[in-house]
Amino acid sequence: MKMKKNKPIIGITSTILDIEIKGEVNPSVQTNHQYVKTVNEIGGLPIVLPVTNKEIAKDYAELCDGIIFTSGEDISPSKYNKPPLEGLQKPHITRDEVELPLAKYAVENKIPILGTCRGLGVINVALGGSMKQNIETKDRPFSHNQEISRKLPSHQIAIKEDSHLYQLLGIKHAMVNSKHHQAIEDLADSLKVAAVAEDGVIEAVEAKDKDLFILGLQFHPEELYDQDTNMLNLLMLFREACEK
Repeated sequence: MKMKKNKPIIGITSTILDIEIKGEVNPSVQTNHQYVKTVNEIGGLPIVLPVTNKEIAKDYAELCDGIIFTSGEDISPSKYNKPPLEGLQKPHITRDEVELPLAKYAVENKIPILGTCRGLGVINVALGGSMKQNIETKDRPFSHNQEISRKLPSHQIAIKEDSHLYQLLGIKHAMVNSKHHQAIEDLADSLKVAAVAEDGVIEAVEAKDKDLFILGLQFHPEELYDQDTNMLNLLMLFREACEK
């Protein structure tokens, strides 16, 4: 007999990492354990979604009450019809081919989604947007790829007062961590900007349709919530959306 589910199932995307064991290379399913820990602590049931093939994306969407698109490799510029440019780091096309349709299925079926770092890019590209392949140039006012722990905030963001994010959190500014070298270039038509950094880089996006819980973040709330109530509130709001 199938047991009654009392926690929302939250899928966590992953990548493939080659791990050497006793001289033999083993391709392994990998995701930062902090995502698993976070979902568990906010009251969800964490399920890691391995990279397999695009056909399974629909099955993943049907399984999950919510999905976290995690950080990692660059998205292949072929997925937003651009040639590779200087500064692009090695993409993972197989991962793209699972996550991009997964994001589309999730939106079509009104499944709450949260994207962090690469995950923000996945949401934007899946819905028709594009990415700046490398923003870490000499003329930037500050680096977004900080060489410090993800658990330490490094710069401020301004939250737009007309955003759902502002309505949820009730704050105009927040301090965030920063570990990325890409950023949104063309925003998908169905998304709106929810927050920006001091240099104009888009730090948060959300759905224009208020019936959809879509939140793409250029930062990592899963690394900050134990010291920042605002980040914990954000994650709890995602969990609550997954329960509906």
